[in-house]
Parts: sequence; structure tokens; C-alpha cells
Amino acid sequence: MFIKNHAIVRRLKFPIPPLKNRSWGKAFAFFMGLLFLSGACVLAKSPAGAEMVGDETCSWCHEERSVAFSGNIHARLSVGGDNTCEACHGPGSIHAEEGDPDLIYHPSKDYSITERNRCNNCHRSGTMDSFGGLAHSEVAEGCGDCHQVHSEKRHLLKKEDPGLCFDCHLDTRAEFRLPSHHPVAEGLIRCYDCHAVHGGTVKFAVDHGDRELCFSCHASKEGPFIFEHEPVNEDCGICHNPHGTVADNLLIQNEPFLCLSCHAMHFHTGLTGFEGDFIAPVHPERGGLSSRDGMKQAFLTKCTQCHSEIHGSDLPAQSISGHGRALTR
Repeated sequence: MFIKNHAIVRRLKFPIPPLKNRSWGKAFAFFMGLLFLSGACVLAKSPAGAEMVGDETCSWCHEERSVAFSGNIHARLSVGGDNTCEACHGPGSIHAEEGDPDLIYHPSKDYSITERNRCNNCHRSGTMDSFGGLAHSEVAEGCGDCHQVHSEKRHLLKKEDPGLCFDCHLDTRAEFRLPSHHPVAEGLIRCYDCHAVHGGTVKFAVDHGDRELCFSCHASKEGPFIFEHEPVNEDCGICHNPHGTVADNLLIQNEPFLCLSCHAMHFHTGLTGFEGDFIAPVHPERGGLSSRDGMKQAFLTKCTQCHSEIHGSDLPAQSISGHGRALTR
């Protein structure tokens, strides 16, 4: 292969640089690598002169796989008629005669990020057409990285979701083990309920933007409300991490620190709780305990203790300073 490709280089009159020149040497190595890969892709195609032989011929040698494949969706649909195997693997007459696995087309060896995958000849849709531009297409070496084409498994996946996704997305797997998380590991929802793994017009989400996707389950938070919270109208991810967090309710940070990243503290926070000697209440079990730092304790705990309708409300707040927009009811 190297000699043949070297001859091609000479015919193209490509000036072979001295390897002691590091930059030219790298360029030459890159060029030769492309030629080698192009040659490998050619070998992955069916050999010239091969003819169709039919599924019965294939089953003589591949009996176990043929039996297992009989329940496969491709077999049930009779893709290719009597040449279901060769609909994907190409003409197999030369392979059947020689018994050489290199003399038959193998889709998993034909992966290229610049050429259309043979699976896409049938699996064509609005989402699949954009698969080539996704990280999944660039990182995975063909559809066979996730799919076991000859199996009878659901969606022909090698593993069930989310285990298959977690094999690559290790950071996400760790997030789903945090105290507050969506119930993916528990099997109540799946990764593909939210993510379009084969592509789509919207980043990450299935048929919707991030905000609309969340509202497909959390409809009560959508509104519209008379008194709205601006981040809710922009992106749920401003406050929430959907995979998992340490804070409650999938918040990216605990209260009040999350709220204080946008809102200033109440002026009450700087006030002294009381002046003079404090007299304990007659019935302490009813509450009423206080301290000089009582204001800090009251206004620097959880903002949602008072501002309970944090996603929006149709009822005006009763506070004067809130001008009806304090989201307290």
C-alpha cells in the first residue's frame, strides 16, 4: 500500500520534502495518512465483479447468525427481498467462493465523517440527515458503536439506555448519582426522552428548545403569568442542572446564594434584631425566640420560604416594596 501510494505521489509530482524539516515532515505524513485511509475505504467496498448470491447461500456458512437474524426488523421487512444480507453487505459471490472476510463489504469498516453511511440509505429523516454534524457522528466509528445490527434487541442497541450513554458520558453518570437528580438511573425516564441522539434542528433537545422541553413535563411552571420571573422565560438552565445537583430541586447552587447572584440582599439583613435586654416569651414552644442577628437568620436562609411562587404568579404580592411583583403568592 505504501509503495503504491508513493507511486501516486510521484505521478502527481508532489515534491517529497526532507524528513529532517519537521513542518514539511508532518505535512507529508498527514498526506500519506489520507492516502492510506482512502485505500482502506476502497478495501471495505465489495470487490469488483462480485454478484448477488442470495440469503440461502449466506446461511450455509453463517447459520447461527442467520437464525438469530430471522427475528430482526430488517429480516421481517425483507429488506432487499431474497438478498436481505447483500442489501447491506453488497454482492457476496467472491466472498462465498474464497471465504475471505475482506472480500465482502462490512458497514462498520466503512465509517467516514465526510461520506454518507450505508445505514442512511434507508434511515433517512429530518433528524438522521443532520447526524453527520453531531459529535456522536464524529466520535463514534459508525453506527455499530451503539447498534448491534443483527440482534433482536430494542432499537438494536448493544446496551439499554442509560447504560449505553453512560459508557461515554462519565461526567453525566456521576451527576445522576448526586442527591437531587432526574430519575434516569431508576428507569422512569430515558436519555432519549430529552436528547435527540441522531441529530435534529435543536441543540441537545428533542423537537423543542431547552425551555419548551422542560415544560413538556413541568407544565405548571410555563405560564404565562402576570408577574413573571425573567430567567424562567429565558432558560431553565440558568437555575437548574437537569442531570443532577447537590442542592434540592436540581438547583445549581443552594439558596440564598443562587438568588443573591442576581438579586441584592434585603435591607433588613443589616438591621439588628432587637435592642436592649431580650425577654424570653412566656410560651417558648410557640416560637418567638430571637437574637441580635435575627434579621440575618430571617432573610439569609431560603428565599422561597417567602417567595414561594418563584416561577411566576398571577396574584400580586402584599409587600409595599415588592410593588406586587415579589412572587410571594
